[in-house]
Amino acid sequence: MIQRISLKHFRNHQSFDVTFDQPFSYIHGQNGSGKTSILEAIYFIATTKSHRTADEKDMIETGEPFSHVKVWTKEDRYDVVLSKTGKRASINGVEKRKISDFIGHLRVVMFAPEDLELIQGSPQIRRQFIDLEWMQIHKTYLRYLNTYKNVLKQRNSLLKKIGIEDDYTFLNILGEQLYDVGIKIMEERRMFIEALNLKFQSAYHLFSSHHVECIYQPDVDEKAFLHALKKNQKQDILYQATQAGPHRDDVIFRFNGHDAKSYASQGEQRLMVIALKLALLALIKEKTNQQVTLLLDDVLSELDPERQQRFLKELPKEHQIIMNSTHVIEGAHIQMIHLTKE
Repeated sequence: MIQRISLKHFRNHQSFDVTFDQPFSYIHGQNGSGKTSILEAIYFIATTKSHRTADEKDMIETGEPFSHVKVWTKEDRYDVVLSKTGKRASINGVEKRKISDFIGHLRVVMFAPEDLELIQGSPQIRRQFIDLEWMQIHKTYLRYLNTYKNVLKQRNSLLKKIGIEDDYTFLNILGEQLYDVGIKIMEERRMFIEALNLKFQSAYHLFSSHHVECIYQPDVDEKAFLHALKKNQKQDILYQATQAGPHRDDVIFRFNGHDAKSYASQGEQRLMVIALKLALLALIKEKTNQQVTLLLDDVLSELDPERQQRFLKELPKEHQIIMNSTHVIEGAHIQMIHLTKE
């Protein structure tokens, strides 16, 4: 359980420090008071990524040279210092040179309005979701992913230099390496999505009787992947890029048997994403037997009062929950944290 967070020059927080003394903490305040930034900071220190921006420098307070996030749990202290030149992460004062050595110790699941892009957005967003969430649970997958990215980068670089009439020996070696690790990634993704789908359907049925599912859609199967790498070199040379493989995978979300992107309403899509995050929470608990912190950014908006109450009632009690909203809620054993607009 996260016991305390301290921010320095993070977004609009010049300095912020709060201690969490209940399993359920509720951050309340008007728009612009910095509610989302607190959740973003926790997500950032757990994953070294922002859910709001691809440019990490956006998280540094305007005019300041760095941003510093610290989080304390009962066992450990996590620090990330972000500057214009990069970031440095440490646990209990010991710097982790590899981000892979830092990720996975502090486990969080976050819902934010931007997560609707999981259904509405591009395949790349859904691949990033798979990669980020599964690597926190399964470190072997992170190694596979890093190897695949490195080999793919080498192969694509070679494809930009080689001619159709040149010797393909090195291209074939890289193709074999890409295939060997690529089929492991495909199997890991299939395993992850199949396990997540079962919990996703159960979580969604807490709110609605509609049928939903998430389905892993590999770009190619193992046989077609091998064939593409061995037989389609000329096409790859013309395009100067590897045309087939896990780097083009996708996940399909279905609503009553149809593509949720075009068939489900935005409200229904929102419920699907909320259910997906609750499913992820349950899956991490099952795989690691560790407590997870659930971060909920503006989750109540666009839910009708009945579904708001049902959602609050169904929130898992065994995990820490840190939630924000402009809405006011009441309840026993809820720590209220009120922010004023700066």
